[in-house]
Amino acid sequence: MLILDGKNLKQVSMIRNQSSRKQDLIRSLMKNAEIMIQAGMSQGTRTCGKAACACHSDPSRRHGPHTYLTFRNAEDRSSGMYVSPEHLEEAVSAKQAWDEFWQTATKLATVNREEMKHRWQAGRKARATK
Repeated sequence: MLILDGKNLKQVSMIRNQSSRKQDLIRSLMKNAEIMIQAGMSQGTRTCGKAACACHSDPSRRHGPHTYLTFRNAEDRSSGMYVSPEHLEEAVSAKQAWDEFWQTATKLATVNREEMKHRWQAGRKARATK
C-alpha cells in the first residue's frame, strides 16, 4: 500500500505534469510531421546567360531573388531544389514545421532523459534501503 505523504504527493503531481507535457510534445511532433521537410533554405540573385543584360554590369539589376532548398538525398549526397515563387509559402511552412519538430523533439528527449535519471536514482535508493 502506498502512503501519500507530502513528498509522495509532490512526486505523483510531478509525474502527472510530466506525462501531460510529454503528450503535448508528442501531439506537436505529429502535427509538424504532416508537412515538414528537412532542408536548408536560401535566397540569392543571379546573372543570366545574356551577355548584353544589365545584370552583368549592375549588381542591383541581377535576377531574383530565387529561393532554393538544400538537403541530403537517399544516397546521402547534397542536393538542391529550386522553389518557384508560387510554391514559396508552402516551402517556408514546411521548413518551419521541421524547425518546430526538431525543437520539440529536443524538448521531449530532455524530458525522457530526466525521467530515466529519476528511475535510475530511485532504483539505487531502493537497493540501498534493502
